[in-house]
Amino acid sequence: MKSFFNILLLCILSVCLTSCKTNGDYDFKCVAAIAIIITISVLFLVLARYSNILRDQISNYDEFDTNAQLLQQNRKWKIANNTAPFSLTKVQFGLWTVIISSVYIYLSLFKGDCAVSGPNQTALVLMGIFAGNAVASAIIDKNEINDNRPRHQNSPSEGFFIDILSDSSGISLNRFQNFVWTIIAIVVYLYKVSLIKTGCELPELSDTLLALTGISSATYLILKSKENAPPVQNAPVIDQSVMNIKQTIPDQNLANSPQ
Repeated sequence: MKSFFNILLLCILSVCLTSCKTNGDYDFKCVAAIAIIITISVLFLVLARYSNILRDQISNYDEFDTNAQLLQQNRKWKIANNTAPFSLTKVQFGLWTVIISSVYIYLSLFKGDCAVSGPNQTALVLMGIFAGNAVASAIIDKNEINDNRPRHQNSPSEGFFIDILSDSSGISLNRFQNFVWTIIAIVVYLYKVSLIKTGCELPELSDTLLALTGISSATYLILKSKENAPPVQNAPVIDQSVMNIKQTIPDQNLANSPQ
């Protein structure tokens, strides 16, 4: 797997360097931009694979071990590792950070000076949406941890897509919807980048697409806050003998009262 990744990376690098070659010479800005973008992307992938930068926080390791044993009993094969599951909000925030920063570097070194262009509404809105998602999600998680409630995040990772699309009941519609709109926004954004010929102008997405992305994210956060809802407390059981005593005491007082 590692050798395949290294070969793929070398192929991408060779293609990119070939595109930077004009009249027999390499464009230094082009080579520098590609090197920086590849460095950012590889660093992001390495951290995503070998650290908890994109994973949920485990709040109860005893619950985690119990869920790991239950999960292993339901699997015909051995679980590869007992790492924390991936977090949808962290994955989204990380992806957009890498994409927007890489596009900015690409346009700055390839197409023109981005310092002379004004603020880009789409970049600000997208980073605002997913940064807000990350903050709100962290607050929700912290409140659940402080309540010591059982959390479906206290389970081993079952794979990238299962982790980000699942809650305690399995694949959830609100997570799937949020993931789909994120992919749509990324594809449209990168397509608009490919259409830029000159000038450092970050692409603008339509207000409709931005609104749909925001609505999808808000819906996900609202339903996420209910994923680990505390169990319903049963009403206290009243001892019937106590009720009988309370009922007889007024009757006795009434009988002993002067006529």
